[in-house]
This record gives sequence, C-alpha cells and structure tokens, in this order.
Amino acid sequence: MNAVMLELVPWVREGYCCSQLLMLMILRAQGVENPGLVRAMGGLCHGMGQSGGACGLLTGGAAALGYLVCKGASDEAPYPMAEPLINDYATWFIGRVCTGTCRDVSCPSIQAETGGGADMMLCGDLLADCWEKLVELCDAYGIDMTEAR
Repeated sequence: MNAVMLELVPWVREGYCCSQLLMLMILRAQGVENPGLVRAMGGLCHGMGQSGGACGLLTGGAAALGYLVCKGASDEAPYPMAEPLINDYATWFIGRVCTGTCRDVSCPSIQAETGGGADMMLCGDLLADCWEKLVELCDAYGIDMTEAR
C-alpha cells in the first residue's frame, strides 16, 4: 500500500471519503481543524452527492486548492494564478483517468465489488497520486500549504 494511503487508513476507517481526505490533509499540514469545511467536502463524495458524477478526487482537489488560493473574504484577494493552478490540476486529473467521473474511475469491476460507487481502499493509489500532484503544483506555483489564510 502507498505510504500516503497508510497515513490515511485511520480516517478511511472513520468513514471519510476521498474529497474529505484531501482537505483533511491540507488542514493537517496547516495544523488546524475545520469540521464545517470537512463536512462541506462530504457533498463531493462518490461523484458529487453520491451520483457517480465528477470524481471527489477531482472536485475535492480543486476545492482543496481553492481553499489555499481563492478569495474567501471581502478584504482578501485571490492568489493571482489561482485559476491556472486549479485548471492545471483538473487537466492533469482528466488526463490521468480519462473522464473524471467517479463512475468511470471506479470502473465496472470495482463497482461489482463494492455495490456501486468508489471504495476508498480501491481508489487509494489514485488518491495518493492526487495528493502528490497537489503538493507538486503548490510547489511549482509557490504556494505554502502549511500557511492558513
């Protein structure tokens, strides 16, 4: 099992989904807790609202980057390269998994094993790749993931 996934096993066992896990990792890097934000990320689980639509690793990764770089208050300015940064993640993700839907990421054989939808233990390698891509992009764009805004 991937080292990133090993770190996440306790959270997976607690029932957090892919989008929540990406945000929990950002929050952990910052040394903060934000249960409301983590709950909100739950709306992206299993393809937005359990629909099998856009994968939570795509939408959750975009939201995690947004948390780091987008405008969040009237006295804040977004990071100047926020849109290209988030687009780079989305472009990478879709190139990595072809369509970006949870239904396709979790392919028919996985759906048969899990009764439909993605299973975090089966999506673990992709989750680890997504986390590594978020770290890589933040480094490339000069974003310090450890700094809370």
